[in-house]
Amino acid sequence: MKRVLLIALAAALSIPAAAAAPKAIPVQLGSIYSPPAGTELFLQSGKSSIFIANINGKSADIQVTALDLSGNQLWQRIIDSGADEIATAATLDPQGNIWLAGSAALVTAIETSTPITGIDNPDAVIIETPPVLRGDMKNLALWKISTTGEILGSYLSPLKSVPLVTALSATNSGVAVIGSLDSKPFVITATTSGTYGKLISIGTSKTELNAVARNSDGTISLFGSSAETLAGKKVAGIRDGVLIKLSKTSSIASLVRSSVLKGSRSWISGDATNLLSGPVITGKSVETAITKFNSAFAPTWTLRIPSVGPSATLSANGNSYLALTSRAAITGISGWKPSQPSLLVITFDSKGVIKAATALPGLVNPISLHYSSTRGVTGLASAADGTVSIFTLVSR
Repeated sequence: MKRVLLIALAAALSIPAAAAAPKAIPVQLGSIYSPPAGTELFLQSGKSSIFIANINGKSADIQVTALDLSGNQLWQRIIDSGADEIATAATLDPQGNIWLAGSAALVTAIETSTPITGIDNPDAVIIETPPVLRGDMKNLALWKISTTGEILGSYLSPLKSVPLVTALSATNSGVAVIGSLDSKPFVITATTSGTYGKLISIGTSKTELNAVARNSDGTISLFGSSAETLAGKKVAGIRDGVLIKLSKTSSIASLVRSSVLKGSRSWISGDATNLLSGPVITGKSVETAITKFNSAFAPTWTLRIPSVGPSATLSANGNSYLALTSRAAITGISGWKPSQPSLLVITFDSKGVIKAATALPGLVNPISLHYSSTRGVTGLASAADGTVSIFTLVSR
């Protein structure tokens, strides 16, 4: 027993925590903007802000709108095949192309009789064309859109039931998509020309995948949580955060569990640099952990911050960024003690030291973080009433 405790202590000491800042960092105010109505997803591509909305017409369609830095519309496209389609995840590839992922139905043709020419119609009755029937949305869907709004491709992969896509990652060689199918997590790849690979299931409904990174060497990193044995590694807490590396053949090459005794952990945000964040829940204590891992999934620095909601991370411009819902004072940050849950974005340097903190009054839950050299860090977040806004870390 003593040996086990010594091993556990050594493991804990081997994980370097983010060094404390020499003095408290004062909170600054960011800027908040209203997006186009119905916005659900957001991307920042250079000087263009990309807004994605799922809209309803004769069928469920997708509206993509690009605005410049002054809020002027650059272009707008409607994705409408005539059947239902919905986008639930979005990303950019290295060329700036927009990739959307979701589910779609196929247009189902209806049987018609052969028209009879020369029929008498003394009352000049106009016979309306019957509407096209809508099929079930049992197709995984990818859409590729250029930087100028041209739809470059629509790619469908038929499945046995309706998929729920949660995230995707794109590189020069293709995309990786994660989600759930029949309540079971899956990952699937596709080439840039829309040729799909095999759908791979990871665990059962006791596992969830929240973030994905397609790596330049062809491997795929998956981040989420699990309450079951995966790759021979058992659950250590009530629920563990998991980091999974898939090989080029989509087999599990490595798996690391992040655990807390008698508690739950989950990674809900992560990227190709292995900067991750997610909740740590032990009893009544709720914190957000932000950890920078190396390529072998070993932590290089980590920090836990009191929180009450979701979080989002971003690696950009030599810094790490964490957006989280907070309602308590945070060590190392002065002037921050909100009376109700509020959105805060914390900037860390390369060693995990806090270097800035930005408050966004009126916003609560972070949805995504983005970066462009022309606009800096931007993001999408929701207020307490569910309405969404765009924010930047620079005050007006």
